[in-house]
Amino acid sequence: MATMLSGCGRSWLIGKWTFDRETTIAQLSAGEEKPEGSAGEGFLKEIVTGLQKGVSRLLLTQFEGVEVEFTATEMRRMRNGTGEAVSYEMIERPESGTLVLKYADGEIVTWSRAETGVRMRLPGEEEHWIYFKAVQ
Repeated sequence: MATMLSGCGRSWLIGKWTFDRETTIAQLSAGEEKPEGSAGEGFLKEIVTGLQKGVSRLLLTQFEGVEVEFTATEMRRMRNGTGEAVSYEMIERPESGTLVLKYADGEIVTWSRAETGVRMRLPGEEEHWIYFKAVQ
């Protein structure tokens, strides 16, 4: 497994990453912008926009202060001095700079490179990402 992640240019995920609040907010906000004249204008649109903002805030508090560290065989997630470590395996590499990992508990997560570090795709039909930057 160590050679799978460290060889062939895949070592970009190995390291220690911290939640990048600014980039995550910017990207989530950019994804919420809808063109004028779209369906659901008026009161309904305001309700949907309010719900999206509420979900975004809830999501951000879940990741606030989180540090993630990847080794060749393990992912460690820490927050406020406590956390968990779980082994993983790479199950797919759909494109350069993107890895699909399966954690020991069965959870499958997509990670990819980003301009500011790495990002983790959130589950769901919409494509939303949580961004992490390298720990200095």
